[in-house]
Amino acid sequence: MKKIGITTLLIAIAFTSLKAQLTIKALLRPRGEIRHGYKSMFSEDDNTAYFVSQRTRLGLSYDNEKYSLNITGQDVRVWGDEGLYSSTSVKGDIASIDLYEAWFQLNLGDYSFLKIGRQEWAYDDQRLIAKRNWSQTGLTYDGVLYKFDNKDFRADVGLSLNNDTENKIGNEYTPDKMKFLDFIYLSKNLGQSSKLSFMGVLSGYQKEEGSETVYVTATYGPYFKTKSKRFEIDGYFYHQTGTNINSQKINAYLVSLKGIYKFSNKLGLGPGIDIISGNDPSSASDTDYSFDLLYGARNKFLGNMDYFSILSKSVSDAGIVDIYAKANVAFNSKNSLRIVYHNFSTQKSIPDPIDITAKLNKPLGDEIDIMYKYKAEIPAELRIGLSLFNATKSMEILQGVNGNVANTQYFMWIQLAFSPEIFSSKN
Repeated sequence: MKKIGITTLLIAIAFTSLKAQLTIKALLRPRGEIRHGYKSMFSEDDNTAYFVSQRTRLGLSYDNEKYSLNITGQDVRVWGDEGLYSSTSVKGDIASIDLYEAWFQLNLGDYSFLKIGRQEWAYDDQRLIAKRNWSQTGLTYDGVLYKFDNKDFRADVGLSLNNDTENKIGNEYTPDKMKFLDFIYLSKNLGQSSKLSFMGVLSGYQKEEGSETVYVTATYGPYFKTKSKRFEIDGYFYHQTGTNINSQKINAYLVSLKGIYKFSNKLGLGPGIDIISGNDPSSASDTDYSFDLLYGARNKFLGNMDYFSILSKSVSDAGIVDIYAKANVAFNSKNSLRIVYHNFSTQKSIPDPIDITAKLNKPLGDEIDIMYKYKAEIPAELRIGLSLFNATKSMEILQGVNGNVANTQYFMWIQLAFSPEIFSSKN
């Protein structure tokens, strides 16, 4: 560690003489969690889970007039998960360091940029392509990104190609990972307070059993956002077509609309609705109506309990409808509170697995998510969250805890993010 520190310091000193900027940043983000129904409902026989996880990052970025470079290393662990230990000591892990980002960007002019390497991709509200910041690992993409941005208009084109190894023959790839994720993003500012954008994504999964056949899905649609001193509204409609991994034609959609009205600088209230199309499990069809959420954010939508992050498992691909209301309370510049109420139901009816002549009721339950945030004067932020879920009989049956469900489903967490800028040099 001493040698690494000296080397980093020498590099920093060397760059101070250049007409450029070198920045070294760190992030430590421990999070303690109490899970009593997170992701899957608790039965009376289950025990509550307690643990602390931690994200640690160290990043170096270099910028000058012609190009930029970013390299960020990452370690993600659960406290106490070391694989190297004995009865008298805990020595560490065999390998726990990963590469979160590693990219360079060429400045092709005043408004054009080409970025190559492992990088974050995140657009609009991150419904289709996200960096998934809730997850301690986060999400980055290996690819090439061309960006044109003159402040009022932006056009991005992203290309990726994935392989498991340096193949000698063929291009086989793990079937449940995307062979490629390519997209185009167009965004136009409509004045100072409104924006209209369009996203088009081509994603491909490779057929199993030794075939190089790739099934391609196209997802596309508009997004809009407008705001004033008192209100903010945004929404989008994405349509999905193409072919899924089971060689079925796709005809699916996702629609979202939400708003917030600011009664004052301290209080904002607003409703929202998300509708994600699904299949009718009781009807045999050659068409897949279930919307694929691609690499979009999960914890940000459909409740912090994450029951519906994988719809094919949680609701048998029947789709989901989330009607919610949000309250934002700012006590002062440092302390704030967010409360969200969700009402969930399936988009299609699901046959009752016990009585095949009947169907389950569509309502699944209610969830309340509460999060307190404190932003300190030092580069640190504290967040505390509590989520409660009240399930219907249909939800209990789908979760496999019918008749043996625990009284209360809850999820609690506390997270501290410390993100100092260790070094910055600019002439």
